[in-house]
Amino acid sequence: MSETEPIRKRGQSPFFTVPFFAAIVAASMTLLVICGCDSAKNTGERRGPRSQTNVQGEVFQSVVGNLDRLEQFDFTQMLPLICDRLNQWNQQEKPSVAWKPEPLLSGLPQNLRDLTVVKRLDFMDYRLPDAWYLQESVWLRNISKNARADQFEDLAVAERLFDWTVRNIQLDPDAAPTDGLQHTPVETLLFGHGQALDRAWVFLLLARQQGLDVVLLGLADEKGGNARLWLPALLSKDELYLFDCRLGLPIPGPGGRGVATLAQVIADEQLLRALDVDEDHKYPITGEDLRHVVAFVEASPSSLSRRMALVESRLAGKSKMALTSPGSALAERVKKVPNITDVKLWPHPFEVWLAQSKRTEAELQAAGREMMIFRVVPSLMKGRSLYFKGVYDGEKGAKKYLLETRPPDAMIDNYRISGEDAKKFRPEDLPKIEAAQTVMMKRAKQDASLWLGMITYDQQDYASAIDYFGKRTLEAAPKGPWAAAARYNLARSYEASGEFDKAQKLLESDKSGQSHGNQLRARRLKEEAGKAEVK
Repeated sequence: MSETEPIRKRGQSPFFTVPFFAAIVAASMTLLVICGCDSAKNTGERRGPRSQTNVQGEVFQSVVGNLDRLEQFDFTQMLPLICDRLNQWNQQEKPSVAWKPEPLLSGLPQNLRDLTVVKRLDFMDYRLPDAWYLQESVWLRNISKNARADQFEDLAVAERLFDWTVRNIQLDPDAAPTDGLQHTPVETLLFGHGQALDRAWVFLLLARQQGLDVVLLGLADEKGGNARLWLPALLSKDELYLFDCRLGLPIPGPGGRGVATLAQVIADEQLLRALDVDEDHKYPITGEDLRHVVAFVEASPSSLSRRMALVESRLAGKSKMALTSPGSALAERVKKVPNITDVKLWPHPFEVWLAQSKRTEAELQAAGREMMIFRVVPSLMKGRSLYFKGVYDGEKGAKKYLLETRPPDAMIDNYRISGEDAKKFRPEDLPKIEAAQTVMMKRAKQDASLWLGMITYDQQDYASAIDYFGKRTLEAAPKGPWAAAARYNLARSYEASGEFDKAQKLLESDKSGQSHGNQLRARRLKEEAGKAEVK
């Protein structure tokens, strides 16, 4: 579809398939079930099997198939249906799997062990949070497969997955631990932004889908407690390779080459000091901080449940994906790595579950607004899902749907509700509703512009990527929600196309939360350009 092609007749936008306030309610309810709250009203009612009979295995295969083509459905209807079918499969076929509670759970604080979802890890009742977790895992599998491309060595694959994470998840400022809007990985993927720990979580799960072991390293005090999160590290051949999600860079190894290991930075603090930009902007970690390094193993309530162990055991071939945490098995391997003083279960996934279960009414409304754009502008959800799937071109590709989300501004400004749709509202309410819809459409257009840049970058069409990141995102909204991501990815596009001076200037001018890492990247580009001139 051409970006200037008219959107049907006035008042007949393809974006709005349900009344606006109905969409608000649907989006808010969707967020409630994503939260996986402990109360019955938030976890969704129990759903039994449908009455019709099915060929053995057919119900399960329909679940697998539908998860991999969510873009074809209204996700607020499909995800509850997936729960229905899983419960039907479980009750009809009574499948079994070897499972036992994760021993590392005993190390969590008592308030997290007391979560209802933790106490019910052995329950075989599939609910909406399970469906969202399955969808999250499908996206992670697809993204990781496309991002790794032709790489097979552990470290090379990890570098590709880390790079995808940094380019696609814009870095947000750190928030208080009690922030009610902490996000799960599926939300971080959908929204395309998150804090450093959100990036680390996504990177770790991408790696898990490719059979890689990544843990999170924390720096403890002198007594070995109060560990603060530092960065994710790849465990490969008894070494821990360091990736800094706040910098947006792996920690460089000796001579600035490769990826540094934990053992290397402990043996030579100058590897850390090489990350200092200047006297006023030093890398915040010193050799002294590395005296007590704690490794955290990631696991969420879903990944430790009998339900997910059962589903994972039945997946094969192209449908195969990681649904369970390696837990204690990984912890035992990490304990053998020198310089690790302790290995624990990462409490953050459980803290997010708890925080979301206690959201206030205002926080629930804010969360509903975040999700609502995908409910109200279905072309954006389709484009996002197809991007994760790696289906870019054609009549059923991500580009088509994202371009549909980018009508001319004048057309958005002139949008009006008319005909039968207008009769659903009081005349005095229409201006306010139309104004809200206009805001939603403009934000969707900004999202689509950035994500089209991501696609064209992946396709190595750097001229188009420069256009989307520069003209259609940065110039269109210099202080918009995607300014930091657009500036960084524009610099990466210039770098990939050999325009190093432009890339360097953009990185040096950056004032975002990733500014420190971008300054280091700019310095590296300058050094490489100098070496090229000497040759």
